Amino acid sequence: MSKPKEYSWMTKDKLMTYTFIALAILAAVSAISWWPTSIIVSIIAVGVAVALDFLLSLGMKNRGPLNTMSAAVFGLIVSLSYTLTTTSPLIASYAGMPELLPMEAPMAYVYVAIIAAIGMVVFKKLQGLLGRKYVNPAATAKLLVFLPFLKTVLEPSGHQMISLTAPILFSGTPALPSFGCLVQSCFANTGYATGSVSPADFFTTVILLKYHSWIGGASSIAVIVVGLGLFVLCRGYIKWRITLAYLVTTAVMALIMTGIYGGDALLRVGFELFIGSSIFLAFFMATDPATTPLTYVGQGIFGVGLGILTVLIQTYMNFFGGSILALVIMNLTSPLLDRVGKLHPITEKKEPKLPKAKPFATVKTYECIRCGACMRICCHKLSPILVKQAFDKGKLEAARKLQANLCEGCGHCTFVCPARIDLRNTMLRAKGALRTMQ
Repeated sequence: MSKPKEYSWMTKDKLMTYTFIALAILAAVSAISWWPTSIIVSIIAVGVAVALDFLLSLGMKNRGPLNTMSAAVFGLIVSLSYTLTTTSPLIASYAGMPELLPMEAPMAYVYVAIIAAIGMVVFKKLQGLLGRKYVNPAATAKLLVFLPFLKTVLEPSGHQMISLTAPILFSGTPALPSFGCLVQSCFANTGYATGSVSPADFFTTVILLKYHSWIGGASSIAVIVVGLGLFVLCRGYIKWRITLAYLVTTAVMALIMTGIYGGDALLRVGFELFIGSSIFLAFFMATDPATTPLTYVGQGIFGVGLGILTVLIQTYMNFFGGSILALVIMNLTSPLLDRVGKLHPITEKKEPKLPKAKPFATVKTYECIRCGACMRICCHKLSPILVKQAFDKGKLEAARKLQANLCEGCGHCTFVCPARIDLRNTMLRAKGALRTMQ
């Protein structure tokens, strides 16, 4: 038996396990609103994703290795980013949404299974063969499947909600209900309330429990508590800066729109932040490491762009789930944002504080998950994963520009890598190759 090797305690499997537990908690909370539909939807999505992952791993062998926990997390994200509703006369007759999208059983089960299948095959496995994932698999698969519905969704008459390009208020008249009243009536499932709604009632509904929303966004407070807990537990491996930048930007954009169109600023900010799609996406989809920038600066710009696009889409396209379209658009900018804010290598050595070490008798290696941990732990502020990518493609000039020659072989990058990629030896090989060039 080989001698156990020491690495950071975090592995990709652990990261996926903790994320799965966090998502499972949100799925359990959602059952309060949609029992048992939300649980069945989650079981179907996870089952389809895990089964396809197993079958594809057999066919693709080394190019598509079995990754059960990652598939299970993907399945839960698919289910929790799906919209469900309770049977409500208001929603059926006034909002008109069940006529547009399958948001109730049994068709909801069918569509979730289709989204999970397309997302797993096309946007996880096949997209992964390109060397990196360019778009969020769950978000892109959902948009693709719902493409036939988008024209109707974007028509103002489709859901008859007051446009965001106008003052939005808590108060109104029975003949012309306020925006706050319509949102409250839809989300609270308490029947159609004419006239006005109090801010307390509105925020209690959108923060505590909704009855019409993304499954994962049923309870905004649950998303925030569970999301922050996951960020703390997996600190250093989750891109929380994107979430922070997105939420702040969304709030600022909502205030700008209030300045342009008038109305109640608190209502607009609350709606933009706590609508189910926005709050869940902020914590559990916008932080997807594979499709977001590596650098801190790039992550900040990503979050800002995501917030701006979300508010613009929801305001001018009348698409209240605009954050998912904004996410896919921003995903496509990630290759460019990777170039922004790259660390500048230094010749002097600065010893970093390492995470707690743990011995591992066996080591499982995965593809890079793009967490960026190796870039923050290097003694010389190098970018080990970028050097590896350049070296593996035979681009020695790119490796030279990244100053791979400064590597001293300390192995910190390999130590913290949750995918257990042997970055140290790759760095040293690149350094040796650069010497022969001179």
